[in-house]
Amino acid sequence: MEEGGETGAGAMVAMEADPPREELTVKIYKDKLHCPFCTLPLKPPIFQVRVRHSVCGMCHALLPKDKCYACGRDGAYHRNAALEDFVGWHRIPCPYGEYGCRADVTYHEAGAHQLACPFAPCRCSEPGCAFAGAPPALRDHLAAAPHSWPVDKIRYGVNTKFSLPASLPRRLLVVEEEDGRVFLVSASARAADPSYRRVSVVCVRASGAAAAGPPYTCSMWVTGHKSAVSGRSEIVMVQGMDVPSCSELGEAAAAKEAVRLMVPNDYLHGEAMEMRLCIKIDKVQA
Repeated sequence: MEEGGETGAGAMVAMEADPPREELTVKIYKDKLHCPFCTLPLKPPIFQVRVRHSVCGMCHALLPKDKCYACGRDGAYHRNAALEDFVGWHRIPCPYGEYGCRADVTYHEAGAHQLACPFAPCRCSEPGCAFAGAPPALRDHLAAAPHSWPVDKIRYGVNTKFSLPASLPRRLLVVEEEDGRVFLVSASARAADPSYRRVSVVCVRASGAAAAGPPYTCSMWVTGHKSAVSGRSEIVMVQGMDVPSCSELGEAAAAKEAVRLMVPNDYLHGEAMEMRLCIKIDKVQA
């Protein structure tokens, strides 16, 4: 044994750490990452015949299994593990990077990510304003001058009371303590019957993101004046309505999709025509 050497259980073995992976920026023809039959991005499972013609799993399920769709030669399809690895290595940045998303996603999953991305832009509804941004950025934009929309903090499952004067018919509700979700509440006169006002609620998020995000329900009620007969306050309400998502906050989108409550004008209070509203928003558990 060499002097100073160590053997046995106490010996220390130097192990080289794996070197960090290096990334390369390369160009590749887009069609090389797409199924030649349906032209959609290739994603596992991928099948190939002996003559190297490949198809995606969805197309493989529809095609004859003993004949190549491209050249008509006989032969069974087999999984192409190498090609599956190849398409899995290609990643691209989310197209909503300018709005805050920092995700790099596998190319064949980019479409699904884009639909569900929480940074997909929502647009300002104020006339002449071209601002677009993720819901938190839109919230800050609308709350600041020159728009100066009122913003109220709420919590899921808790009744929140506030007033909507006719001069300020819109406000944002922010679930700041939990997930920062933004909801828009607006009240507007009905064109068909101006003796009523329509109260609407929408969740501010890109319409495609709604399928991936949690669903919400809304209950709301408006308190009018006390009845001279019963001494009780008049109330109109809706309960447990599904809250739709909206990325365009204009009146047309809100009127078409929102949770709505029709409120008679004689329920309004004072010269400011103030609407006394209570809202409860619940996150539906999966």
